[in-house]
Amino acid sequence: MHSAHLSRREALLQLTTVALAGAAAYTGPVIANTFARNPFSLGVASGSPAADGFVLWTRVIDPDLDGKSALRIDWEVLESDSPRVVAKGKALAMPGLAYAVHVEVTGLESDRWYRYRFHAGGAVSEIGRTRTLPDPASNPTRLRFAYASCQRWEDGYYAAYRSMATEELDLVVFVGDYIYEYKSRPARDAVRTHHLPEAQTLQDYRDRYALYRSDRLLQKMHATCPWLVTWDDHEVENDYASHYSISGTLDLAARRIAAYQAFYEHMPLRASTLLAGLPGLREEGALRLYQAFDFGRLARLYVLDDRQYRGAPLCGSKPEAPLTEVCQRESTNERTMLGRAQEKWLAQAMEGASRAGTEWNFIFQQTGFTPRNYARGAGKGFSRDGWDGYWPARQRLIDTIVASVIRNPVVIGGDIHRNWVANVHRDPYDVTSTVIASEFCGTSISSRNRSSLDREARIRAANPHCLLTNAERRGYGVVEVTAKRTKVDLRVVEDIKREDSSVSTLSSFVVERDQPRIREAESSIDRISRG
Repeated sequence: MHSAHLSRREALLQLTTVALAGAAAYTGPVIANTFARNPFSLGVASGSPAADGFVLWTRVIDPDLDGKSALRIDWEVLESDSPRVVAKGKALAMPGLAYAVHVEVTGLESDRWYRYRFHAGGAVSEIGRTRTLPDPASNPTRLRFAYASCQRWEDGYYAAYRSMATEELDLVVFVGDYIYEYKSRPARDAVRTHHLPEAQTLQDYRDRYALYRSDRLLQKMHATCPWLVTWDDHEVENDYASHYSISGTLDLAARRIAAYQAFYEHMPLRASTLLAGLPGLREEGALRLYQAFDFGRLARLYVLDDRQYRGAPLCGSKPEAPLTEVCQRESTNERTMLGRAQEKWLAQAMEGASRAGTEWNFIFQQTGFTPRNYARGAGKGFSRDGWDGYWPARQRLIDTIVASVIRNPVVIGGDIHRNWVANVHRDPYDVTSTVIASEFCGTSISSRNRSSLDREARIRAANPHCLLTNAERRGYGVVEVTAKRTKVDLRVVEDIKREDSSVSTLSSFVVERDQPRIREAESSIDRISRG
């Protein structure tokens, strides 16, 4: 596809038009192509569900598009078990957004499954499956979702998604590193390779998303149920923090604008996520990803953004400097992972869940939450990119959880390419203090971790709040929620080098209602195989 390179000002104007008024505000030329090949080769997706609707996504790719004219696309929503169309309309795929469309469907029944598809120039997309959320005042009996992160293309096939598609999920929560910006690993060190340069421009990031979304197993999972999405660092640049680059990137602002736009283009997000952050394309808040979703009164899901607003890492100007007392003195109570606005919003959202009597509260953020430096203590021997390097901010979040009196908080993360299961204590560095929440941090879909079993055993022994750490296996987590308990199954891929690899259960854990301390499930000894 030939796509025009937009100037920064043109991109801002295009994004402003879409966010404020959608396709109706577009006044440029519109074409009606007839396609010689499948223009929906990146598949379909849905997300951002509500009690009366959801967002439908696709992106048209065809070498004959001129990169200047919009393309009209028809969409339709069907009942889950019949061909009856319950909603339909037209959308514009605009060149300024890489011919991606975000259809916000409303007016549907709550707590229902639907199917959907797109039409353009005689071509028809595959059929996707999605659902609305239960009414916020209802009392559903069960919620079943998966959490996932970190899917570097070269490191392995996406066998995890082939298995996940059989899990009968209500939704998927993806907590970051959907793409990796790097050049490909050398063939001798990769399961599969690509020939794209390191992503820096808008077109670079678009090409990277197109590469990842070309994977049929990933497409299948997107078409199976709605996704909630947030990002981590590799959607822009490794370990960046707000406007700070540990790599010394001279124009990180321009790179962020390009990366953020490409993320919006390729995710099933509402236009309001863009509208809330238009000024931040140049400053902060380019996309407001943090939001809460209610699955009736059974569960509230808080999807956070701990990358876009965070303070620079300690000793950030000298990323290789030893973690001395000089670095420690840089840390103050003002340093943040979430930013003050998001912290305030989260406190209010939790207080609302407490008033509503919501049974379970799932807090999704990008990385491991509890310490991996327990034996050394706060501010000593930590990873500067995680919560251990922002311990005052972590304590503020713990204090918010406690003060809100929300019921049954569960923290879920990704990033660290290992399974990590831990109790969250009132004082993270004192395991005799009260357990106030549970934590499940996922391994990666494919991204590698070279840690040894011996090293993981040493980490586990030095952190008594941790029940399990395993960096050897790739995979995802499945969470089944009822009023009485939450059960978490850790699925792992047997051979990341095989697209048809089997998937088994590494272990299972249970959190009982109003008893936040995690226990191993009796069923965890029963390994399953998903061939």
